Amino acid sequence: MKQFPRWLSRGVARLDYGLVLPLLARLPRWLARPLWILRGCINYAMDWDWRTLSLGHGYVREATQHAMAQLRMQAREGTLPRRLTLRRFVCMSREEVEAVRLTRLDRSTIRATVTGLAPLLKARDSQQGVVLMTAHFDSLYVGLAALAEAGLTVNLMSTKLTDDAMVPPAISRHFATKAVALNRLLAPGRVTHFEDSMRFFVSALRRGEIVVIACDGPSTSQERSQPVDFLGAQRRMASGPQFLARAGHAPLALYTCQEGPGGHFTVEVTEPIPLDNGGLQQAYTALERHLLAHPWKWWAADLYRTYVAAEATGA
Repeated sequence: MKQFPRWLSRGVARLDYGLVLPLLARLPRWLARPLWILRGCINYAMDWDWRTLSLGHGYVREATQHAMAQLRMQAREGTLPRRLTLRRFVCMSREEVEAVRLTRLDRSTIRATVTGLAPLLKARDSQQGVVLMTAHFDSLYVGLAALAEAGLTVNLMSTKLTDDAMVPPAISRHFATKAVALNRLLAPGRVTHFEDSMRFFVSALRRGEIVVIACDGPSTSQERSQPVDFLGAQRRMASGPQFLARAGHAPLALYTCQEGPGGHFTVEVTEPIPLDNGGLQQAYTALERHLLAHPWKWWAADLYRTYVAAEATGA
């Protein structure tokens, strides 16, 4: 396992997240694109990621390549796992540039095609909250701003993990700045750490608002998670969506946002379905479709290596 000296990790983070990313975010998209591709290639070669820089050792490249090999077989994808992994680092690089761009983004200028908006508006009008499940896939944040612009109150669940003392200060500032920008873009919705108040999210759902929660991690509690068929096995995935759906009396849907040519975004929200009617499985079936179609856009694909322990044996 490649070890990074702490001084090197912090120095790279200071240069990359403190200088390079803000510079790329200020450039016109046509000029920034080749540079974020170059940045992604460098990060691939060095196995640099905000998590590897925080932990002081590389693991994301190897874990991602393993995931790409598995997804490639399921999707009958001809591209080699190494190339898919390289493309993942480039996708992550672009997404991090887009995250910095949020500070100057006017949500009224977002060019987005939204599929599945009408059921969300109908739910809002009847004061029915909706749990939007999402993955760390392609362009996560711009689509949420587009939903807010359409008149929905969108609340995003975040974590205090990025404030940990192990995380280089430049990276913590990057996430803090992104949160400030998202709070402006999502207002009256907001970004809130789940460690601070799960009650906030339950109350938001009961008010008829939207709560967005990541669902691509495995369950930490076998008792609280309902097994689903996902990526070739029956697995117990993160229990948060199920908890929120039950506590907030809210249906579940999958949210994805993908960036296309020229900065046009395609947002897809599946039909909101109650948990007891198969809403959880429907969301994971839709997520699997996206991951197999574009495996390199899953910039948290390294999570796949934790899925073996999440297989629901005997369920």
